[in-house]
Amino acid sequence: MEELRTSGRTYLLLTFGWSTLFWVLSAPLGSDLVFLIGGAGPLVIALLLTHLREGGEWQRNFWIRTFDIRRIGVPWLAISLLLHPLLIVLAFVTDISLGGALPAVRVEDTGLLALLSLSFSVFIFGPLPEEMGWRGFAHDRIQKDYSPLITSLILGVVWSAWHIPLFLIPGTFQYGLGFGSARFWIFMASNIPLTFIMTWVYNNTNRSTLTAALIHFSGNMVGAIFAKTVFVALIEVVFLIVAAVVIALLPSFRHDRQLS
Repeated sequence: MEELRTSGRTYLLLTFGWSTLFWVLSAPLGSDLVFLIGGAGPLVIALLLTHLREGGEWQRNFWIRTFDIRRIGVPWLAISLLLHPLLIVLAFVTDISLGGALPAVRVEDTGLLALLSLSFSVFIFGPLPEEMGWRGFAHDRIQKDYSPLITSLILGVVWSAWHIPLFLIPGTFQYGLGFGSARFWIFMASNIPLTFIMTWVYNNTNRSTLTAALIHFSGNMVGAIFAKTVFVALIEVVFLIVAAVVIALLPSFRHDRQLS
């Protein structure tokens, strides 16, 4: 591969600046479009830097890694789609076994077409554009200088911090959780072990950005259908941390992959 021309630090600063600016403007303007433009920051900055600063090989590679499902393989595809939902289901089961109620269904229509429409919306407005930035662009530039473990810690903290302004904007999912609440801290903590899972799968699928988007999507999809109590969310984080620790100890996690 050609040498990378953009640093991870440059990408992160520009992404935070872009998203924060448009999110701040969206409140007084009352514009959903401006808000969405802010949320697209990870993707927008990745596209701009890729096509303005990186060489042609990196430009082609960016899109191939995003959409070429052949890079993944069936076992890793199954992990991408099922691991996070499985941990959430285990959290629900644990809660129920301790006397908790069955989870409430958040959607009114559970028909096939309605769920397909919801899936499309969840995937397009979050997982795909975010991961095309965090994993599709930032990950390689950070892992070029650090181990997979440190890369995961950096990206996990950055990914969580990027969401903080959303806790202050009425109408967002994060605003409903409450800034500084227990759910705030659980949300912030959850992205770090989840990033370890993404790093593991990403590095073992020839750097497939799509795997990260699918991991992100699968967890969001379950959360979009079933409501989590604070206790369930806390149990989920515990399971995510356990999974991340186990994964971090695997030889397949510690081994750096060559850029290709």
